Amino acid sequence: MSMKRLPTLVRGLDEILHGGLFAGGVYILEGPPGVGKTTLANQIAYTFAQTDVRTLYVTMLAESHSRMLQHMEGQDFFDRQQVNSKVFYISGYRELEKDGLKGVKGLLRAELARHGASLLIIDGLVVHRGAPNADESVRQFVHELQSLVSAMSCTCLVLTSGNGNAMSAEQTMVDGIFAFEDHSFHWRAERRMQVRKFRGSQVIRGSHTFCITRKGLQFFPRLESLPLDEWDVKQAIEHVSTGLPALDAALQEEGLLAGSASIVIGHSGTGKTTVALAFASCATSNETGLLMSGTEVAQDLQRAGANLGLSIGEAVDSGALFMEPLGLEDESMDEIGHKILRLVDELHVRRLVVDGVAGLADTLAFPERGYRFLGRLLCELRRRGVTSLFTVDPAALSIAAGTPLAEGIVGLFDNAFTFGSPSTDTAQGRRRMLDMTKVRGSHPNRTAVDVHIAVSDSRPSSA
Repeated sequence: MSMKRLPTLVRGLDEILHGGLFAGGVYILEGPPGVGKTTLANQIAYTFAQTDVRTLYVTMLAESHSRMLQHMEGQDFFDRQQVNSKVFYISGYRELEKDGLKGVKGLLRAELARHGASLLIIDGLVVHRGAPNADESVRQFVHELQSLVSAMSCTCLVLTSGNGNAMSAEQTMVDGIFAFEDHSFHWRAERRMQVRKFRGSQVIRGSHTFCITRKGLQFFPRLESLPLDEWDVKQAIEHVSTGLPALDAALQEEGLLAGSASIVIGHSGTGKTTVALAFASCATSNETGLLMSGTEVAQDLQRAGANLGLSIGEAVDSGALFMEPLGLEDESMDEIGHKILRLVDELHVRRLVVDGVAGLADTLAFPERGYRFLGRLLCELRRRGVTSLFTVDPAALSIAAGTPLAEGIVGLFDNAFTFGSPSTDTAQGRRRMLDMTKVRGSHPNRTAVDVHIAVSDSRPSSA
């Protein structure tokens, strides 16, 4: 007989747990103060309240419930009507001080029976290690807690600080341990969670970033660790335009293979964004486009497109093209990756531009796993039938990531174009050589294209 799953309904968390918690289990959430444990516990409790599930929330600290509720009022999930209706708050502080863990057990048994709760949250359980037989008391408490919640068909979350005075999770017989941390490096910081123990099921291993907003906690599973599902994707045979007629002609197949991934490499000012805008301007109602920029705002990109004779503004106004920032300052690499895939799915995108890979590199995790992440992101885009074009400035990426552009990055992409020789100014405008380093599904009739970029009423041309 399989155990019953209890989805938390917290975005991303159930995905990490392959379906949620197990009903009747005891799970420890450990981490420093302020990392989000209390917010997560309340988020689960009020989400459950919408389905008539009752929660007993027991605080073990001296902080009043009214103070906690004042903090929760700023969260979208909070519903004051559910307080003492579906979510019941009690304090176990006096019982712990007076009778120790034995007193707490008696309180829990009585209150669970009185309220008929299916979820028990114990917030702030701290045991002084200097007390006689402290370790044995903790083990006995957790053992009896498991027996109690099992007998009463209840699931339990235990929140601890994990700062050396908390109960030693490694020595207990709990069903799961979730370790939270606030990871900082120089001026950047990320909140991370790792499932250190989880009985009864596989989980997505490793550290996963999460954020705290008005909607509560949202988790972003490591992109390259997600399971690879079987997708019925047919090999594309059609091609899509690059937006540069002469480049399409040089490719002989009138553009790039549909569903392929391309990268344009060049230093600042060489014309990468112009190529990106030309590609994005070909978006239509049947081939929706999404342009995500790591440095420039939408208005500036529309203005640049208009100066080059590209119909960026018209495509945006018609709903054929959407423009979004690649990432904000506090967003993690996985948060950005999941945002890209979410927008692709929600908007039914078939033509994607990511202008500035350095926007992904300016995250804590990129130096360690950035290229594995990028490879998995491209895989997910291909499986969705998206034709993508990325741009990268080697100097900007080196500064953002702290490491130079990896030589093997071209191997991740189907097509690679490089702005090589320095630009020259002519009467017709600025000329730059765009080398076709790698092209899949086509047989170019030349190895480079001479790109003319000029501020005029016509599209950028290539010869």
